[in-house]
Parts: sequence; structure tokens; C-alpha cells
Amino acid sequence: MIRKRLVSVALFACGVVVGMTAIAGNGSRFISRFDTTFAALDSLIFRTSVAADPSDGAFDGFGYRATTPISPQLDEALSRNTEAKILEGNSKTGLQLTGQAYWRPTNSFGLDDETGESRYRAKFQAELRWYILQSRLLGADGRRKVAWLQEDIQRATYEKERTDLNDFRIKEMLAQHYDSLTSGVLQHRVNTLRLLDEAQNYLLASENISSDELVRTLDDRMEAERKLAGIPGTYPPAKSLADFDGTWVTIDSAAFLKHVEATQSDMKILQLRVRLLEEQERNVSYWQTVNLAPFIRYSYYDRRHLPNSSNLDLGVTFTIPISGETSRKKQTLRTERAVLDAEQDRLSRRVVDKVSLIIAEIDRLNRASAGEGRRVSELKGYLAMRTKAYAKGLGEYNRLARAREYIMYVACLERMIEYQYRRDCLVADLQALLPDESVLRFCAIQPLRDRINQLP
Repeated sequence: MIRKRLVSVALFACGVVVGMTAIAGNGSRFISRFDTTFAALDSLIFRTSVAADPSDGAFDGFGYRATTPISPQLDEALSRNTEAKILEGNSKTGLQLTGQAYWRPTNSFGLDDETGESRYRAKFQAELRWYILQSRLLGADGRRKVAWLQEDIQRATYEKERTDLNDFRIKEMLAQHYDSLTSGVLQHRVNTLRLLDEAQNYLLASENISSDELVRTLDDRMEAERKLAGIPGTYPPAKSLADFDGTWVTIDSAAFLKHVEATQSDMKILQLRVRLLEEQERNVSYWQTVNLAPFIRYSYYDRRHLPNSSNLDLGVTFTIPISGETSRKKQTLRTERAVLDAEQDRLSRRVVDKVSLIIAEIDRLNRASAGEGRRVSELKGYLAMRTKAYAKGLGEYNRLARAREYIMYVACLERMIEYQYRRDCLVADLQALLPDESVLRFCAIQPLRDRINQLP
């Protein structure tokens, strides 16, 4: 009881939260634990080697072609489907064979000529027609182009699905990369907060600390533990807490937008659909509605009282529709194309707006990262100065206040990592707009330290 009272009196006399004149017991144990923690943090913060760049490895997912080629099975199936469509069109010969057979059960009805030559008991007739305008001789080139365009649209649709999947994969790679960094740094803050919380609870028992200060520490600790628990997987503590040299990413918006408008999946599909409608319109012809068919007809007559007879006829049959159906069909295709043109324009504006907003947010996060980087540098200088002062000082000092200084520094590192992560996720959103190119082609990446001094 006397020792505990001596510790409490020493804490109050020094104006600090932790009494460092405790002779034994919990007070001296906390002093030792704080000193050990401070020494460990100093070795991590002031080590000669600089900590890894938060973006080291973060851009690995952007370095390959965004759209993985479709599977060989699907590629072969699409090609065979197109070939089947072309062969189907080429199989149209225009030839048509028709036949008729008649049998008259009685001669009681009908009028006959005097010779009876028009009278017959049964008749068989076969006719072969050739619909020239409906054969493969006309429109073969147009049919092939339509089949190829339909295949291109299908391929673009499948590639868009793969691009969307790649977007999720890239973001998962980013999450794992930054989870490892955040977890490594956060574990040091959690451990320091837990020690601080234990010390303050010890002091609360002797009424040498306000409950408000304890609640603040409790809230900070629980928030940090919640954040750590929310990170999937297990990662080792960071081996360095020296300055993280982040990156500043600048996007060439003009070149990026130009490439997106030419290759972005939705834009590409719309362009192909427009080309398909144009080809279908060219293939619509008035002659497709006209039937012109030369024919050869053979007829055989079975007569009752006269010899059987047969004859062979050659001729041409034709039908010419009198309507505006063809022009109306062309007009329908033109209006459908106009709808797609308007959709292209709307999509283009939406892409431009989206890219502009993303690039603006990337710039804000670049600046936020640089701001935290400058703060980290200043706090590191402050900690170095305070460490020297503590080393030269005599007697005890406020170790709880010093613990808060380290906590503030580590929290600053966490925010910097978070800003870099959010920034890289936005870069991943830009990558999702590129089906055949790495976004790094349009990025200029600089060390963050080169831009810190340019901040106001």
C-alpha cells in the first residue's frame, strides 16, 4: 500500500500520467515496458534502410494485357458458327422442284372438244424452277460481311466480360498488397495503444488520470483493433517504420481518352453494331422482293380412249410487288442506326465525365498522400529531437505523452498508405476501360518526395 502511494505521489508531482519514481510493482513494470516499446519503435523509425515504397508491387497487375484472350474452345466455336452461317447462305441454289398428280373418277362432268383430246383419266406434272434473284449468285459478299460482323460483336461481348473480371482481380491484388502494409504498420499502433490503455487503467485505480483521457485511449484502441480485425489474412508486423516513399501518379488524359474512345468495350460493341446495320441496309434491295424464275415443265396424260400423251414446256414466271416495303425497311435500319449513334455520343460523354472525375480524384489523393508524407517527415524530425532530449534529460518524464507521439506518427503512416491504396483503386478503374492496353502506358509515376516540396 505504501509503495503504491509513493508511485501515485511521484506521478502527481511530476505532472505526468505515469509515475516513473515507483519503487516496485506495477509502476516499475510499466516503466520498463514503455522503455522497451520506445526503443523498439526508434529502431524501426530511425533505421538506415528506408521502408518499402507503398506502391512497390502495387502496379504489377497493370503490367499485362487487360483482356485475357477468350478460351480456345470458345474461339473455335465462334469461328465454326460463322462458317456455318456462310455455308448456309451459299447453299441457296434457288432451284425448286414441284409436282402435281390428278385423277378423275368419272367423265360425267366437264366440257370436252369434239375429238376428246382434252379428256384424260389421270395427269402427272413435274416442274423445275430456278429463282435466280433468291439464289446464292446475288448478295453472297454481303452475307459474309454480316456473318463476320456478328462474330466480332460476340467476341467483343465475351472480351468485355473478361475485362470486368480482370478489374476485380486487379483490385484484389491491390487489396492484398495494401492489407499487408496496413496490417504491418497497424500492429505497432495497436500494441502501443494496448500498453497505454493498461497503464491508464492502472492509474485510474489510484485516481491519477481523468476518465476522459481513458475513454479517448479506449476508443482509439478499439477502433484500431476493429480495423486490424477487418483485414483478412495474417501478416507480420512491419520491419521498418521509416518514411514510406510513396508515388505520385499523373494521367495523360488526352491520350487516354483518345485510346478509350477507339477501344473501350462498350464503345467497340456499339461501333460494331452500327457497322452491322450499315451492312444490312446495303444488303436490302428491291430485287430481293422480285421473283424471276425460268422453268421447265413436263406433263403426262393418261387417257381412256386415246393414246397417252406427254409434253415439255419451257417458260419464265415472275412476280413484281407494288409496294414501298423495301424503302421502309431501309428507313427502319437507318433509324436504328441513328439510335446507336446517339447512344455512342451519350456513352462517349459519360466516359469522358467518368475519366475526368477519376483523374481529378487521383490528383486529390496524390496531394493528400504528399501532405501525409510531409507530415510523416516532420513528425519523424520531431521524434528524433524528442528522443535526444529524453536521452539527455535527468529524472522522469511523461511516458504516456511520448507514447501518444509515436501513435500519432504511426497513424500518419497508415493514412498515407490508405490514400495510396484509394488512389491505385482509381487507377484500376481506368484500367477497366482499356481492353487491350496497360494503363501504365498513360501514367507518369514519380517519387512522392519529389512533389512534397511543391505543395503550398
